[in-house]
Amino acid sequence: MKKIFLSLVLIAQLGFAMADNKNPVMVVQARYENIKMFMQPGTSTPIIETITTADRVELIKKWNTHWALVRVNDKVGYVVYSELSYLNAKPLPQTKTLATR
Repeated sequence: MKKIFLSLVLIAQLGFAMADNKNPVMVVQARYENIKMFMQPGTSTPIIETITTADRVELIKKWNTHWALVRVNDKVGYVVYSELSYLNAKPLPQTKTLATR
């Protein structure tokens, strides 16, 4: 009986360890205004949300070459992947160079 209980506890710990998501969130931006987020990867499915360029869009994963699974305003759905753009880091300051003669 003790072995079974210990085994169940170890399995439960393994489950919690695997469920812990330590992956950083990839934040992307909508390229255009009023992008539709769908319930499934397809335009014939219900629209969950309309995304603007000001919304915080978290890229969960790239579903296939055409669709991405995203989270916006605590809602999860699918967006056409080409309508998203990655946020660039701040550009490095450029030094001015003088023209030489």
